[in-house]
Amino acid sequence: MIPRGSCVLIAASGGGDSTALLHLMRSVGRDYDLALTAAHLDHGLRSASADEASRLKLATERFGIPCVVGRARGLSGGQAGYRAVRYRFLEETARSVAADRIALGHQRDDQVETVLHRLLRGTGVRGLGGIPARRDAYVRPLLQFSREELRAYLTAAGVAWVRDPSNLDTAYARPRIRNDLIPRLREAADRDLLDGVVSLGRDAVRVDGGLDARASTGLARLREIDVDSSAVPARGRSVDAGAQIARSGAVGYDRAELARILRILARDRGFELSRGGTRLGVQFMRRGRSGGAVDLADGLRLVREYDTLRLEGPGHEFGAGDPSGSEPPADAAAGLIIGSTRAGRGSLCIGGREYRVEWGSTARAGGRTEWPGWSARLPLDTARFPLRLRGPLPGDRIRTRAGTKKLKKLLNERRVPRSGRHAVPVLADADGEVVWVAGHTIAVVAPASGSTEREEFAIGVDARR
Repeated sequence: MIPRGSCVLIAASGGGDSTALLHLMRSVGRDYDLALTAAHLDHGLRSASADEASRLKLATERFGIPCVVGRARGLSGGQAGYRAVRYRFLEETARSVAADRIALGHQRDDQVETVLHRLLRGTGVRGLGGIPARRDAYVRPLLQFSREELRAYLTAAGVAWVRDPSNLDTAYARPRIRNDLIPRLREAADRDLLDGVVSLGRDAVRVDGGLDARASTGLARLREIDVDSSAVPARGRSVDAGAQIARSGAVGYDRAELARILRILARDRGFELSRGGTRLGVQFMRRGRSGGAVDLADGLRLVREYDTLRLEGPGHEFGAGDPSGSEPPADAAAGLIIGSTRAGRGSLCIGGREYRVEWGSTARAGGRTEWPGWSARLPLDTARFPLRLRGPLPGDRIRTRAGTKKLKKLLNERRVPRSGRHAVPVLADADGEVVWVAGHTIAVVAPASGSTEREEFAIGVDARR
């Protein structure tokens, strides 16, 4: 939990739990070569809080542990708001002192109160797991001790602590659970309530971990389906492949499994989904139409394009470009210039995706028949050089047997997602007419009048992995 030689920031409130944590950390700190710093945030909610913060700083420094004191201003949002400000202060202080871990004083009674609070509010298996012993940089070394044991330790050591009157304020849910509900439950229980709830929490953590592992395996499979069965030009999309899955595979999972898969997908991108957001997401995964989207959280939405379900964050940082396809990327028009039939090779970036390109006259290629990736052969008697390989542009059309067709319509018929169309390579001639859409079609052209030339120009385009 805390490696030897770590720099540890200890959250110090002055209460019994954090005071016990300070003493115990000081005791083991020398043996484990720990660099300790305390941090206290004065919320300014009581008239005596400033004096208490000053006394705490002096007492902590007498232990040989430096103490950083911060003062909050203009607090709002109730207990949840105060907690958010406190955690932000701890993280900022940890960065300033280069701490590897932030130690918190939660103990077994806090674990019981947390589980009961979540039960009353409504929770799932993960909520039953209670407070984790470690999450990211936060560690809770006292979860194996009860409040009574820690108070007894301080009394035996002759150490005083501050008694926060807010812990008795029944206007808040936690004090009601602590001072009213738990004593009643202890009277009614046939065994120690503390041990029973803690044991339940441990079992819930194991079950939750197993369900998460199963969901992670399912998510990996859905990503593989997306890669294997998606339309080939979609590989040119500049998107985070990890943020998208195949809908055809997703609908085979039940709602509970889909909910976990969706939460993991969001959590990997820095978002925690609420119950409501998860429910909306699962419903959309099962019933949402192609081209639609649903907001899951502030700045996060789930989009469906044909068989692809994709998460998009603020500014579409999980995708690329404008999903409407109305504005081509800056590199679309520049492209790669091919000035003649002379063999050559090059590379270019279209829509954020890199491609390698090879080209040349088939008559001069020494019998070569294989070209990389998507390839095309164009009759030389109709080719108008220089050719330009680029991304699609507004108004692009291509000649087919049924007449000219807009590229937008062609790509829609080929089920290329709108977010991926700007990355499809397009070959245009000297007049700007599209003669090839990589992976899809070659323009239909009539042979030049009186031409008997059978020589062709070949080009191959391959997306870099």
